[in-house]
Amino acid sequence: MRLLAPSLAALCLSAALSVPAVAQEAPPTRFVFFSINQLVRTSKKAGALFSELEITGKGLQEKLQAKGQELQTLQQQLNSPSLDPDKKEALAKKFRDAEFEGKKMQTDSQEEYQRTEKKVGDAISKIAAPVVDQLAKEMKLQVIFSDQAMQFISWGDTDWMKAFTTEVAKRLDATDPSAPAAPAPKPSAVKPAAKPAAPKK
Repeated sequence: MRLLAPSLAALCLSAALSVPAVAQEAPPTRFVFFSINQLVRTSKKAGALFSELEITGKGLQEKLQAKGQELQTLQQQLNSPSLDPDKKEALAKKFRDAEFEGKKMQTDSQEEYQRTEKKVGDAISKIAAPVVDQLAKEMKLQVIFSDQAMQFISWGDTDWMKAFTTEVAKRLDATDPSAPAAPAPKPSAVKPAAKPAAPKK
């Protein structure tokens, strides 16, 4: 790091000494954690939206497994010593075609899953964002951390870390006729910590 030129350093020091220092206590940091994974497990509305992604993923996986089983069967037939030589070329072509179809199916499945994942994520965010925003204003929060952005923490109060998302889930389902009626707890029940847990690699 380069040192300040003497004249500039003197000017900065002179300015600092000429202005009386005003002691101001910084406001306490107020933050919480929000977990989308916890939300889809505890909120009926979010869970219903997320089920579309689960159904899509299961269907795609079943198709890929069926294609994989077809390829395995064809490979076993090709490796069979009792295979008629006259039929081997036709069977080999069938295997190559199935292999090509399998690779394309895998690519298409990944793209479809990603499209559905984005669609579901956007839908959950659309219904959850207003609730999160309102609760954050009531609690006068400065920042909300997502568990997706902070994959590793050395230690954390589990109950505290879940409290904000639990409140979001309750408020989100409050207008759902199928959800059990229950008064939402006061925002003060969720206590923000003084500082975040130290991350670890």
